[in-house]
Amino acid sequence: MYEGLSSPNIHTPHNMAEYSSIITHYPSSTLWAGGTFIMTRPDAYPSKVMNAEVIYLGEIEELHRFQRNDRFAEFGAMVTLDEVMSAGKAVLPKVLTDNIMEIGSKLITRRATIGGAICTKELTTSFPGTLVALDANVEVRIIKKKRLHSRWLQLTRLLDRNGTIVLPPQSMISRVRIAFSDKNCQFFRSVGALMTSPEDSMAVAFTASLDQDVLNNPTIAFTYPNHGILYSRDIDNVFSSLRFPLDEREFRSLEMIIFTFIDSTFQELSPLQKVRTRGVLRALVDELNEKTLTMPSQM
Repeated sequence: MYEGLSSPNIHTPHNMAEYSSIITHYPSSTLWAGGTFIMTRPDAYPSKVMNAEVIYLGEIEELHRFQRNDRFAEFGAMVTLDEVMSAGKAVLPKVLTDNIMEIGSKLITRRATIGGAICTKELTTSFPGTLVALDANVEVRIIKKKRLHSRWLQLTRLLDRNGTIVLPPQSMISRVRIAFSDKNCQFFRSVGALMTSPEDSMAVAFTASLDQDVLNNPTIAFTYPNHGILYSRDIDNVFSSLRFPLDEREFRSLEMIIFTFIDSTFQELSPLQKVRTRGVLRALVDELNEKTLTMPSQM
C-alpha cells in the first residue's frame, strides 16, 4: 500500500434532516451523486487527503422524485439522465434530449444524475448550458444557522462573471424545473471530447421561436468545459435584431460581435476551440436560414 493514501469517511443520510446535520458538522464534504464525474478524475481513489469526508446522496428518497404537469417537469437532483429520457422524451425539449444522447452510452446515463451534471467541479459539462438555454430553475438548499432553507432560482443567477456555476457555502441543488418549450428552433451541438480533452472542446445550446424572418425570445449558451458558460442577454438581443436568412456579410458581423463577448470573458480559449466555435455558429445560422426559407408563408 502506498504511504499516505487513505479511504474517505462515507456518510449516508436517508433524508434531508440527516443531510443537514452531516453537512453542518463536515462543511468541506464532497457530495457524491452518481460518481461518473468524480471517478473519471486523475487520482480519484484512493484518497490522498487524510480524513476526507464524502456524503452519498443516493439514499435520500426525496432527491429521486419526478413529477410533471402540462407546463413543466420537475426532477430531483438524484434522477439519472437515463430516467429523464424515459420519463419525458416525448414532451421534453429537443435540445435537452439531444444533449443527453450526446453525453454517452447508457453505461454513463444510467449513473450520471441531473444534479451531478450541473455541479461538477474543475470543469463544466454541456448540461447546465442547455438548461440555461431553456431558462431552467433550480431549487437550492442552503444551511443557515444550522437549519436547511429552500430557494428557487433561475440557473443563470448562479453564474458568476467568469461563467462558473457558484453555489453558496454548505448548499446543494435539490430539484430542477424545466418548462415544456413551444419554441420551434432548438439546436444543440458539441464538438470534441468534453470530459477527456476539455481544453479543445465546446458546446452550444440555442432556443428561439422563429416567426417568418425574425427570432422571438432567443437564448444561446456557449460552454467551454475548461472555462465555463458564456451567456449574455446582450447576445440574445443581437439575435432578436436579425432578419433571416443572413447573407455572408451579416454572418461575419454576427460572428465578430459574438467573439467580442467571448474574448472579453474567456481570454485563453485554445485556437481549436475558436475554430470549432465558428463552425458550430455557422451550422446554427445555416439551420436558421434553411428553416426560414422553407417555412410556409402567411397570407
